[in-house]
Amino acid sequence: MAQLRFEGEYRIGNGQWQAIEEGKHISATKGDVTLRGDFYLYAPDGEFIGLFGRNVLVAFYTDHINLTFREGEGESYVIDSENPLLGVSACGVDWTAHSFSSGGTDPIEILVHNPHRFGNENAIDEMLSNVAIWGNVEFERDILAEGQMQRNIGLFFVVVALVLLGSALFSALIYIPNSRIIWLFGAVIISAGIYLVYSAAGVSFWSEDVAFNTSILGFSMMFYMLFTSGIITGLLKGTKRIAYITTFALGIMDAIYFLLPALTGGLFYDTWLLWAITQSMANGVLLFCMIKESASADKKERLTYLGMGMQVLAFEADVVATAAGFWEGGLISECVFFVLFAVALFVVLRLIPENINAAKKAKELEAQRSRLEAEKSMVEAELKESRISIMLSQIQPHFIYNTLGTIERMCLKDPEKAFSLVRNFSLYLRGNFSELDSVKPIQFSEELKHVEYYVNIEKVRFPDMSIEYDVESTGFVLPALSVQPLVENAIKHGLMRLETGGSIVIRSYETQTHFCVEVKDDGVGFDPSLPIDEKKHVGLRNIRGRLKALVDGDLILESKPGVGTKAVIMIPKE
Repeated sequence: MAQLRFEGEYRIGNGQWQAIEEGKHISATKGDVTLRGDFYLYAPDGEFIGLFGRNVLVAFYTDHINLTFREGEGESYVIDSENPLLGVSACGVDWTAHSFSSGGTDPIEILVHNPHRFGNENAIDEMLSNVAIWGNVEFERDILAEGQMQRNIGLFFVVVALVLLGSALFSALIYIPNSRIIWLFGAVIISAGIYLVYSAAGVSFWSEDVAFNTSILGFSMMFYMLFTSGIITGLLKGTKRIAYITTFALGIMDAIYFLLPALTGGLFYDTWLLWAITQSMANGVLLFCMIKESASADKKERLTYLGMGMQVLAFEADVVATAAGFWEGGLISECVFFVLFAVALFVVLRLIPENINAAKKAKELEAQRSRLEAEKSMVEAELKESRISIMLSQIQPHFIYNTLGTIERMCLKDPEKAFSLVRNFSLYLRGNFSELDSVKPIQFSEELKHVEYYVNIEKVRFPDMSIEYDVESTGFVLPALSVQPLVENAIKHGLMRLETGGSIVIRSYETQTHFCVEVKDDGVGFDPSLPIDEKKHVGLRNIRGRLKALVDGDLILESKPGVGTKAVIMIPKE
């Protein structure tokens, strides 16, 4: 089959144009990249055939990147599947296609945009090396066939894991000790199997919900490392308490990363970097625990620690390699897992008959209750322990953890500022918890104090931004927490997207008919003709609803790209 290549030149941002050379890396994480050139056909042996006609669908492989096509002065065509303004985000790995103008001679321009703060460094290289002709179903069959073996291996692991989990369930029902380790092994294996299935080539051809595929892939990675941490914790002895606290905290943070996109309207993919950092910190603690206990462990325990340590170090190698662009995904982790899987499966298979024999022995001991009271007490203690479950409680917003982290850093560097920040933070939390469910409106002066507490916190984290107050009128009431979310939106979606600085003006005034509160920023702004995803912008729908219900007020938004945004609360004097 003939090969299709895009040849020409490229530039990153507004930089210098450079020739596109086969095998030469083009970074996908250092800014928008513009490709300019045309498509050419080559024989399978590499012999040049000629210019490719533009009236046939060209297939593009996109790994969390968006493409914009343009021919000469013609109209641009955007493949922007990750733009949340389009509705449900298709954030993920996908194949898409575009047909260029038949008979066109103008150079083709392809703008590649990475909508995330990080991503696959090699995404553009992979896209260019996988350009193909999407002419018939053979293309899809070839891509599916490429990932078939990996999917089969993944499904095999899933089946094995289900058998182990069934064994663990049976063991738990008859109160056999050590069934917990079987649960953890089964959970690790099923997570690895799901990861292999959903990371195989051509996943978007048999599971067309791209966002769902990304979520499943992320969940499987997180669960795999969380359950691996659980196994390590179960194996440790003297440092078990430290490892238990670390793994428990890791589970809470993972839960936060699961819920964060739903709470903020963001993308689950954007939490992966935070998760990798959190997991790496936990890995450091667990490695320290294993190294410390290896000094006094026997040979069997040392080999166990070595195997689990290899899996932890493999994860770290994959994280570094993915960030540097050496490869993407868990390449080293997969290799280490295959080796450890055989060993772990052997160990677990030995545990199963041992557990069955233990069950028989337990029944014999139960029949001799009068002579074995000590053994009965031990069994009862183990039964009680096996029924203990851990529940994840209230998950607070990520803003709280950022603020606590800032306080932690400042305690040593500037205690006075840390004291001031703690005071503002406590007053901010008190306002949130006491006023959020307030039935009655509050005075504007009280709401303004809450805004000041929030702004004082954010100015510590972002000292180069400017906040100005222009308060002309305070003699009116409004729903609690109406202004602070608008200031939060101005900072998060306006100023934080600027390279530096930015300013916000908070103004209150009155007209003949209304009391008005205005929050104006000189941030990036947005196009008001496009629909606004109110889930992404904190509380807009909530503010409008409470304004209307409590004071018959309204919220008006005005914005211009590159200029800024203005939000105005209008409350009738009547």
